[in-house]
Amino acid sequence: MQRTFPIPVIVLELARDNLLPAILFRTARAQCDADVLRAAGNRRLHLPPAEQRRMRLMVHELAERYDMDLELITSNPQYNALILTGIGAHHAGQLLQWRLLLEELMAGGALRVLVATGTVAAGVDFPARTVVITAHSRRGAEGYLTLSAAEFQQMSGRAGRRGKDTVGFCLIAPSLFCDARELLKVAKRPPEPLSSAYFPSPSTVLNLLRYRNVDDLMYTVERSLAAFVDRREAKEMRAEAQQLASQLPSDAEFERQPDHLRQSTKRERKRVRRLERQASELEVRQRTLVEQALAGLAQLGHVEDLSLSEKGYWAANLCTGLVLELAEMIEAKLFDGRSAEELAALVASIAGDSYRPYLSGPKSPISAEDERTIRDILERVGTLEMPGVQEGREFVPAAANTVLVWLQAEDWQQFRGLLILSGVAEGDAARLISQTADHLNQLTRLSESHPELTFRAEEAKRRLLRPPLTDAINVDSI
Repeated sequence: MQRTFPIPVIVLELARDNLLPAILFRTARAQCDADVLRAAGNRRLHLPPAEQRRMRLMVHELAERYDMDLELITSNPQYNALILTGIGAHHAGQLLQWRLLLEELMAGGALRVLVATGTVAAGVDFPARTVVITAHSRRGAEGYLTLSAAEFQQMSGRAGRRGKDTVGFCLIAPSLFCDARELLKVAKRPPEPLSSAYFPSPSTVLNLLRYRNVDDLMYTVERSLAAFVDRREAKEMRAEAQQLASQLPSDAEFERQPDHLRQSTKRERKRVRRLERQASELEVRQRTLVEQALAGLAQLGHVEDLSLSEKGYWAANLCTGLVLELAEMIEAKLFDGRSAEELAALVASIAGDSYRPYLSGPKSPISAEDERTIRDILERVGTLEMPGVQEGREFVPAAANTVLVWLQAEDWQQFRGLLILSGVAEGDAARLISQTADHLNQLTRLSESHPELTFRAEEAKRRLLRPPLTDAINVDSI
């Protein structure tokens, strides 16, 4: 039977060999939270009373320094565990203020162990003496994926503190479903080649067409890093195809080959043709993507004769990934005459992630007629073959309900109680509300074309962004 390594074993072993502080990487948020609670329940992991007092004092000092809500911090379900053990859980399900507090404690050397999901490796810069990796995969929206070489390097690269350690330690403590052999393979892989995340999204194309023509747009795209990488890859493909072709027999030699060799030659010829075809497609891929974007925008009425229409001109103000959906909702007059609460709920219903749990109610806050309109818009936009369009985006009534509950709650303490009872992560709710506010902020840019909508969007945004969802820290004090 495979041995597992619960957090008491890991922490005690690291402490014995003077390998603390450490970052312990887990696959899922629930594992991080369970580790913290399990550590708090083990007396051998408790800090001495003097260190507990020091930890509590540091928390109060940090809260005051960065204008954090101290009551919100001390009422966190994991606060007592943090004080008792010097161990904290850091993941996207936590409220931003809590994550920032843990980061400051870790940077200040107060934490013994930070239990985190792999995303912390890419997003936060605080090294530790030791890194402990417990899984060869990570959890994403589409299930579990094996770690890439870059992800493994980001995680293992946190080991070793500049100016404090001469060497950092990366330890593997396989969990129940971890294959340590896979981790060894990942560790030996070279870094993935440089790639570009650029693509001609609807928002990008609309904004460029506002000030340039299509020829200028093509010129800009063809000189992007994405186009450069595509051309380089196409060149490598053509070189491979030429090398394969040079090794193939001539037509006369092919005719003299026995049948079993002819079949092999035919397969190699097909491979050469496939490489040439793929290279040709790569060389014009960015141009093709722009053409697809223009065709999709024209289909929705944003572009006419390769120039922006009136609709496209005002939609270009919406610098968001939901530009097409929001523009269609505006054109369908879905936002007309709405209160700030109704507007926030409508926007949240398309901003939420369908795979995340939110606060659901006995009745959808969106009327049946509005729901049909929204679903029709999402289906119409989702079927467009253009870059940047999310196929299968869903209507999420629970997201709308969550935003409405926050608008009606007295404060975050009351809201948090409802989240805990419903099993909704604070971080997920906070991110939904912040994303909804971001989309509403984009609507406030339509003052010339839609002044009434701008006024309501500003009001809804202001009411959503109240503490603790305003600035999480006082940046002037950094």
